[in-house]
Amino acid sequence: MVLQLSEAEIEAFVKKVDFEKAKGLVPVIVQDASNGKVLMQAFMNEESLRLTLASGRMHFWSRSRGRIWLKGEESGHYSLLQNAILDCDNDAILFKVQQIGAVCHTGRETCFQKPIVAEEECTVDAKIIERIFEVVMDRVKNPTEKSYVSRLAAKGEDAVLQKKGEEMVELILATIDNSPGEIVHEATDVLFHILVLLAQKGSKLQEVFEELERRHQVKTKAAKACLG
Repeated sequence: MVLQLSEAEIEAFVKKVDFEKAKGLVPVIVQDASNGKVLMQAFMNEESLRLTLASGRMHFWSRSRGRIWLKGEESGHYSLLQNAILDCDNDAILFKVQQIGAVCHTGRETCFQKPIVAEEECTVDAKIIERIFEVVMDRVKNPTEKSYVSRLAAKGEDAVLQKKGEEMVELILATIDNSPGEIVHEATDVLFHILVLLAQKGSKLQEVFEELERRHQVKTKAAKACLG
């Protein structure tokens, strides 16, 4: 879920930050909460920090433009706040985010693109579901005309259920046709629309993971009992 603090919580955090060392600014690092990748480095003043903590969307101070800017204000590639962590001297902040779209103006996933030693690209794993769910929740909470999720959710629960049902039928047909590529495609559509339904109903993806874990533990204990 996107982190948004109360006024009292914001005040308590801001008081800890040392803005004096950098003459009213503090350097910040933005990290992808899903995979740990460092996305970008920027600066904040006190106002941009307060806006970030209140809205749950990253705001920075642009030294070149001399103003506060909301990450994604032009591209729509917002950085959704998950956590904020002060360093040992209270003069730098690490922000963990769920990133919508590319963070870099070049279209790349990260602004740090020039390693001395070449590194292997990270493979996609199940954490992509968490990243997409954060985007879906944002589209439901902050609808835009260009967003498919926003338009679908605005039509109501029946429309979401109908669309999920249609995708389930298409998955069944793809399975009957024994078409591996189409099965993956349609299964992805089904999973995506389940995420939309969860977001619309205000359910947490973590609750699904916890239920899967609970069932797994029950089955594991039952299997051990049989073997014992």
